[in-house]
Amino acid sequence: MLKKIGSIALITVLSSSLFACSKDETTANSGQGSAAAVQKLTIVDWDSELIEMRKKTIIEPFEQKYNVKIEIETPPDYGKLKAMVDGGNVTWDVVNVDSFFGTLAGSQGLFEPLDYNIVKKDGYTDKTAGEHFIASESFATVISWNTTKIDAAHAPKTWSDFWDVNKYPGGRSAYKFPAPIMEMALLADGVPADKLYPLDIDRAFKKMNEIKKNFKTWWTNGAQVPDLLVNGTATISTAYDGTITLQKQKGTPVDFTYENAIRSYEGWVIPKGTKNKELAMKFIAFATSPEVQAEFGKTARYAPANQKAIDLLSEKDKERLGVTPELQKQQIMADDSYWIKNFDQVQVRYEQWLLE
Repeated sequence: MLKKIGSIALITVLSSSLFACSKDETTANSGQGSAAAVQKLTIVDWDSELIEMRKKTIIEPFEQKYNVKIEIETPPDYGKLKAMVDGGNVTWDVVNVDSFFGTLAGSQGLFEPLDYNIVKKDGYTDKTAGEHFIASESFATVISWNTTKIDAAHAPKTWSDFWDVNKYPGGRSAYKFPAPIMEMALLADGVPADKLYPLDIDRAFKKMNEIKKNFKTWWTNGAQVPDLLVNGTATISTAYDGTITLQKQKGTPVDFTYENAIRSYEGWVIPKGTKNKELAMKFIAFATSPEVQAEFGKTARYAPANQKAIDLLSEKDKERLGVTPELQKQQIMADDSYWIKNFDQVQVRYEQWLLE
């Protein structure tokens, strides 16, 4: 599933389209390490707050253990990554990408195969640890709302509620992308979660037509959502769980539910042709180990991908991140394999639908 809080620019990279996605666009450098003869590793990651959490729990401990200076660039521009690999001028060593891109681009030769003699799969499944991609954290697309307009006792819980403009009048907003709004529409129309894939696209568009006029805006950056809710543009919107969690901590009058949330992964890849492949592999091994992932999960807004790391978290942290057994049962896991096969044709139809 394509997450990213940011612009979708070229979707022609791998099939007929190439997309560039970004979170909050900031650039940061990190690295301790003593000066001379220190190895250097360039990592590309998403928003500044996520980077700060990773610096404290993953990057700085790795620098100290391996006498490495890590430089961080942001955001992971998929078009730039492909151009580097195609041109044989790779300056990025490790990149954080969404699982859709990690799987698809890996199969088309953009990434080095992961060495699972170095990187350990303990706590991972075949879906979260593939030939070229291993998940670092998961995130959920959730239903969010303005708490000054909707109180907790009457809060929406399902995508059917999202679609109910009589019960919840006002504008709607969602990520300007065919995934996961297709899943949302079908769930709202009564399709059981375990029967969701393959998606019935005709049925999804028919359901989307019911509230098309209520979509006052389509967001392209997850950080936009709290503003859209607070300024009244939308009464209810899709959002990323971590974005709303952060805003709640800051006192912004927004909330969300994990019920019916659609969960996806992002994780690490190594661009084909990097000069630091061995060190990059060591970094990924370190960053995905249960103990290190658990430390990340204690402070981050997104859940560790390694199940053994989740097991090490407190119940309070598991609940905050939406990964208690009870909360996980309420959520739907996005099917990247479906989108890899069907993205192009659905994207074309979705773009046409927006213009109608």
